[in-house]
Amino acid sequence: MSIVTQEELLLNAQKQFDDLKQSILDYTRQEVRVDQVERGLFSELLALGLTLLRAFVAGAGTGNEGKEVLQDGRMLHRSDEPRKRLYRSIFGNLLIRRWVYAPGPKKKIAYAPTDARLGLPRGEYSYVMEDWLGRLTVKETFAEGVNGLAAILGFAPSVQTAEEINARMAEHAESFRIQQPAPAIDAEEAILVATADGTSVPMHRADRTSDPAPQAESRKGSTRRAYVGGVYSVDLFVRDPLDVLDELLREQAATRRPRPEGKRLWAEMAAALEGDLCSGSTKVFIEMAIDISTRDPDRQRTLVCLMDGEQKLWDLQRKWLGRSVQILDFFHVMKRVWEVAKVVHPKDTSDRNKWVSAQMSDLLTGKVETVIRRWRRLLRKAEQAKQWNTDERKTVRSAIGYFCNNRHRMCYHQYLLKGYPIGSGIAEGACRNLVKDRMDCTGMHWRLAGANAMLKTRSLYLNGEWGDFVEHRIQREQEELYQTAA
Repeated sequence: MSIVTQEELLLNAQKQFDDLKQSILDYTRQEVRVDQVERGLFSELLALGLTLLRAFVAGAGTGNEGKEVLQDGRMLHRSDEPRKRLYRSIFGNLLIRRWVYAPGPKKKIAYAPTDARLGLPRGEYSYVMEDWLGRLTVKETFAEGVNGLAAILGFAPSVQTAEEINARMAEHAESFRIQQPAPAIDAEEAILVATADGTSVPMHRADRTSDPAPQAESRKGSTRRAYVGGVYSVDLFVRDPLDVLDELLREQAATRRPRPEGKRLWAEMAAALEGDLCSGSTKVFIEMAIDISTRDPDRQRTLVCLMDGEQKLWDLQRKWLGRSVQILDFFHVMKRVWEVAKVVHPKDTSDRNKWVSAQMSDLLTGKVETVIRRWRRLLRKAEQAKQWNTDERKTVRSAIGYFCNNRHRMCYHQYLLKGYPIGSGIAEGACRNLVKDRMDCTGMHWRLAGANAMLKTRSLYLNGEWGDFVEHRIQREQEELYQTAA
């Protein structure tokens, strides 16, 4: 079959464009509704784009550099006839016919001049197609992303292909992160805050745990933990404990509260993948430690680590962020207070609210030991009078243990006086937004490798780094394929 020249394809494109102009005149005469014209134009423009893309590819030539070429000290032999390669673009599919070179018959292709000239990707799908599909599938299910792209272009890859594309893109996430510059910190008095939290991800049967994950709040063994870490800078914000209490009870943040700047998120499944030297939770803390060192190489800024009471996270904090000020997230403390309040005042809402206010006031003003002793007395009295059932006693006992284990991280009156944050809303929101909203939808069951890949690509997207990441990935792949950057 003869190869169509660039000149012939450009003539075809000119005819398509002339037909497009005639279509506009016809639409005008027929008084077609504008949205119908829009759809018709888009379809015709896709066809025109495909012809123009074919013309560009034809201009790259067929890659015929003679019967033999010497490359890297090896003699390579030209194929008997031009080989076909499928290229799936946003305009449609095209076959690229080009000469290729190999060490011998039936040997793997070692050199394809046309591929290198065009900067073709490793797979069939164009980088633009992978970019667009990736933007959709990090936000919604793979099926929804594929269907959304098909609704626009009229065609799209399969769900399985979409999953494979995401996995291949995720392979470049770590190298991209390493080379990112530190976000600028404007205010001299700004501090750095590191925060981390964990949540559960529903898993495929083959990758489920044998025992229930801690705090997973799900049926035995059906999930694995995912950990999210975040680093940001924020200006100091000195507050009075009573003002904070008023904000919390009214659920209304102070209007003058400084905004976090330079926020970056990382996420990993807790379990280590095959070949990994450390668990996902450790990787999250390593990423945070690297990020903090690039932002503050001389360790001049105050570093705060703000988390809930999960001991595993605090163990990692001591190892990787040992200089940081430890602060127990007050929102998790509030959750415990409300749980105990429902036991102490199960019916009277007004009394319960007053009781909660009194407990939080004590906690915010440095009276943690007072609260612990008070709750212990309540528990002893209830046990003696047999007032609470087993679950209620367990709730109160657990809250007391939580406060006792974390009392050294609950000096809130001191933190507020120094202007430190006491609530890890960013980590909580990240677990919900980064993990839950995408990976815990009805019917989902993830394989471990696929879950890790989605966490990597979705975190980059939510960091606002997607465009830079896609370009980084293209450059790296071009270097691997053709020993040159695109």
